[in-house]
Amino acid sequence: MKKIIYTAILSAIPLIAAETSAVQTDGAVAEAGKRLDADYAKFGMFDARVANDYAALSQAYYKAGNLDSAIEYALHALKVSMKLRKENDPKLAKRYYDTGNLYYMHKAHPTAMLYMQKAANIYEKAGKGSEAALADTYEAIASIYINLEDLERSKAYAQKTLALRKAILPKIDPAIKRTEENLKFLEAEIAKKK
Repeated sequence: MKKIIYTAILSAIPLIAAETSAVQTDGAVAEAGKRLDADYAKFGMFDARVANDYAALSQAYYKAGNLDSAIEYALHALKVSMKLRKENDPKLAKRYYDTGNLYYMHKAHPTAMLYMQKAANIYEKAGKGSEAALADTYEAIASIYINLEDLERSKAYAQKTLALRKAILPKIDPAIKRTEENLKFLEAEIAKKK
């Protein structure tokens, strides 16, 4: 079972461009680190700018290929955001999503699931305006369940994703087609196991 057309997680963080050199990525890490140091000194730890700086440093490390440091700084961004945001704030859910995404990339699927489930819970509570992000999160959860070899749960989340996308997107949107294809794939894989 190798085929799944899953792009939501991968599109959440920009992929490394082929022409990006080590010097450019090292420079991006250094620049993000300087901004973090300056904002931390000026505003203290619990400031939205500091949370954004941690997130930027996380992305810079990801682009540099250092997933462990990317996760470390994503966790710092999440910690600061947890202090600053209400429990049903979609911006907090995005931090959980981003952290779960990095754990997914690290192939730490059970841990990724914890963060994605938390993101989904927040998006569900946030309601109106969070449907697209919730659909992406459901799609991510479906993908994680595939990696955990739980096709039935993956199918359930793929169905939730499709229902949400059909409710908010035009019928011809490629995300709907991709989700339908994912669902067909899952149904075929489940049928093979019966």
